[in-house]
Parts: sequence; structure tokens; C-alpha cells
Amino acid sequence: MTTGKKPATLRWVALCVVSLLGTTVQARSQDPIESNLLKANRLQAEGKFREAGPLYLKAVAEAEKLPETDPRRGKSYNNLAAHYHIQGRFTDAEPLYLRALKIWETTLGEDDERVAACLNNLGELSRQLGRLEEAEKYYRRALQMRESAVVHAPVQLANALNAIGVLQQEKGQLTEAESSQQRALKLQESSLGAQHLQVAVSLNNLAELYRVQQRYTEAEPLYLRALEIRQRALGEEHPEFASALNNYAAMLQDQGDLEQAERFYRTSLAIREKTFGPDHTLVATNLNNLGTLMRVKGNYEEAAAMMERCLKIWERVHGETHPNVAAALNNLADIRMGQEKRAEAEPLYRRALEIIERKAGPDSLQAVNIMRNLGALFYMQEKYRGAEQFFTRALDTSERMLGPANPGIADLSHMAGLSCQMQGRYTEAGRYFRKASGIYETSYGASHPKVATSLAGYTASLRGSNQDKEAERVERRVRQIMEQQ
Repeated sequence: MTTGKKPATLRWVALCVVSLLGTTVQARSQDPIESNLLKANRLQAEGKFREAGPLYLKAVAEAEKLPETDPRRGKSYNNLAAHYHIQGRFTDAEPLYLRALKIWETTLGEDDERVAACLNNLGELSRQLGRLEEAEKYYRRALQMRESAVVHAPVQLANALNAIGVLQQEKGQLTEAESSQQRALKLQESSLGAQHLQVAVSLNNLAELYRVQQRYTEAEPLYLRALEIRQRALGEEHPEFASALNNYAAMLQDQGDLEQAERFYRTSLAIREKTFGPDHTLVATNLNNLGTLMRVKGNYEEAAAMMERCLKIWERVHGETHPNVAAALNNLADIRMGQEKRAEAEPLYRRALEIIERKAGPDSLQAVNIMRNLGALFYMQEKYRGAEQFFTRALDTSERMLGPANPGIADLSHMAGLSCQMQGRYTEAGRYFRKASGIYETSYGASHPKVATSLAGYTASLRGSNQDKEAERVERRVRQIMEQQ
């Protein structure tokens, strides 16, 4: 029994690097704070993070000579925080964001756009640290402020919608996430034009939402548009182009194009290591994806080395209870399964599931994936009752999140049917197999091999419950489908 895997992709949320309003170019060039920030922002946009860092620090040093009530002080803290945030230095970024927020709320008022920008940044940081409820509070406040200013600032509203859409997806609120992302994309295209870099952010995030739902025909053109925009605007050595490559590779992997996916993953990894160094969280994302791909190709030793390196980076950056750590644990367990090291796999799966259920609750797609994997492990160990329990938990959660007709529901229903069948509970098994075959037929067509596979399981259940006449009828249909292949 095998289980499908979804590679990790980067869902983008635009971090707000703030510029002071109402100042001329000449005034900014004469102000050492503004001058350093302008240069640093330009370098960072070009992917030159090492050169940008000292300039942000110089701006902070100059700003700290000013009174606490000067908004430029908040600006320097926010922009340095965003610089650290992009590099995965979350513990350095958070106190700077909080200082910026306090200064701006005090000096500019709680309804100022710069306050909303800082709230958005804090929301994204909290989301990446797995603090989802806290993230939602920040995002909701920023969204409320920007909804009231939509006429004057549609792009800022789009950024807020994009951010909360990513959070909604992470919490399994897929319908709400799609609405948020589609609205963000429409606002950005109408305000900025179809080829703007910020449009690529929403294209990527909407594509990723479709990918996790296996809506590949909708996802692919969005990924390709995002890739084209970033290639044209930034060039092929920029880390944001690397992110676009990584995400498109993930979809190719889902669809079975492993060679092309590997090529894009390795190109993306090389760009990120060159830009950020070997221990960055985005490097870990590539290592996770390449490790997963190597497992699928049967290169278990290389896969394990990559996944262990990924796990160490994420544990160091995020701590041991972050959802990214859970993903790496789950994927390392998959590799141990491929190496026939099942005793090592189970505690990895269980630790991963514990993290996800504590951080995001049981209703998350990541929890579903881990429960499915534990079910497969128990099935291989002939612990059929335990396998059934994991499969049915995953099935119930998936139906709540994805609706009753998603192909992933059929996969889980088929696995639950096998588990019941092996316990001699043929009537229950038959219901699961019929459900699976119906969804497969609706999703893929009446002649798809998966329809035949589930109908064959249904036939065995009918035989087990002495319904031989009905079993013969279903067997004839299975043969007809297989003859068409």
C-alpha cells in the first residue's frame, strides 16, 4: 500500500517594507536614515541580502538618535525586522516588529496604514512560527483597517486578503481561502497590471491552493504565469525566481514528472544556497522536496541525508514543535518505511501528528496526511483495527474540509474498506469500496483503473458475505474496464 505525498511549497505573503510618505527624493537623500534604507531596500529587492544588512543596521543606529516619538524610528525597526524575517531569523525579527508597532500606534494612531503594514508582518511571522490563532488576530485587524480604505489603497487590501487566505488554507478553510485569494488577485491585476511582481504572489498562492486539492489543470497556468513574471522582472539567479521554480516543481512531482521536477528543485536549491547560505529555512524547503523526490525514485540513502539535514535546520530555526518540523518528521518516516525500518517510522509519524494536532487542531490537511500514513503502517504490520481507525479519522476530517466528492476521499475510503475486509467485516468494507468507486468514476471516468480496483475490492466483500450473484455481476464490469486499458 502506498500513500501520495504533497511536496512543501512556499506560500508567499508580501512583507511590508515601509517608505515614509510626503518626502521628496532630495529630502530622503539628505536624511541618513532614508538614504540607508533606500539603498538597503534596493539591494534586498535584487537578492543581495548580505550587502543590505549593514545598511539597515546603520539606519537603525541613526534612528535611535531620534526621540521615541519620531516615526522614522519605527520605520527603521520594521524594515530591519522584515530583512531578518525574509532570512528566517524570526527571533531577531519579532521584537523589532513589536517596537515598530508600539511607536507607530503611539505617534501615528491605530488606524494608520503603517500600523496595518506592521500588523500584517507580525501576522505572517506568527503563522510561520505555527501560532495560528495569534496570526489570525493580527491579520484580521490589518484586514479590517484596509477594508475601510479600499478606495484609496486597493493594493494594501489585496496584501491583507492574500495573507489571510494563506492562513485560511493552513487551517483547512479552503473555500474561504479561495475567495480571499481570488479577490486579492483581482485587486492586484486591476491596480498594478497583470505583469506586476505582486500579482505573482497571488498567482502562486492560488495555484498552491488548487494543487493541494488536486485541481492541477487550474493550478498549472497560474504557476507558469508567476514563474514568467519573476523570470522577466528579477532574472534567473534571484531567490524569488527560485521559489517559483520550487513550487512549479512540486506540481510536476504530483503529476509524476519526476525528472523535470528534480531538475527544477536542484536549480532552486543552488540559487538559495548561494543567496542565503546552507542553513536557511528556504534551503530546508528544497531539501525536504528533493528528499521526498529521492524517496519516490528509490534513492533512500540520499533521501534520508537530505531529510535529516532539513529537519535539523527547521528544528534550529523554528523549535521542535513547529508544523514544518512535523512535515520533515513525517517525510523522514516515509523514507524509513521505504528502507523497511518500520519500527523507526512509527515514533516519527506519531511525533509529527502530535505537533500538528496541538498547533493546528485535527482538522488540517497535514494531520490527514499523517493519519493516512499511520494507517498504512499499521496495515503493513497486519494491525488492521488500528489501521481502520486512522483511515476513518482521516476520512472524516477530509470530508469536512474537502467535501464528499474529492478524489482524496476515495483513496481513504478504499483503504478503510481494505482494513475492514481483513477483519472479516465484509458489509462495512463493501460500503467503503462502493463509495470509493463512485467518487473515482465521477472524478476520472467510468473506465479508470482506480474504478476497477475499488470494484474488485467490493467484489471480494460480496464473496465474503456470500452474495455470489452480485459479485459475478461486478466482476464482469471489472473485466470490461481492465480490457479497455
